[in-house]
Amino acid sequence: MNEAREKYVSLDVEKKKSALGSVGKFLGLIVGGTGILIGAILCITIIGILFGLPLMIASMGLILSVQGYQMISCPTCNKKQKVLQSKENLDCVKCRQFTVINWK
Repeated sequence: MNEAREKYVSLDVEKKKSALGSVGKFLGLIVGGTGILIGAILCITIIGILFGLPLMIASMGLILSVQGYQMISCPTCNKKQKVLQSKENLDCVKCRQFTVINWK
């Protein structure tokens, strides 16, 4: 397994700018966190589960959407994958190629 990790491909990728900006990301995290908290409080009551669970699921989706993902193609097999912009490497799910990402 160590031999496979020694062979890697380097990929230079330009970071796409977020349409939200840093203020939008911050507000998305605050609103999402508040939604999860309110949903959890609503789930404590039996009637509140009807509103609490959808609110928690929507809030988790909001938090995930502001994280900053970008589509990257594997340099070996051209499989497109969604990668978090803070990641430094990628293991292709199709060809298992280890790729180092150099963000610009």
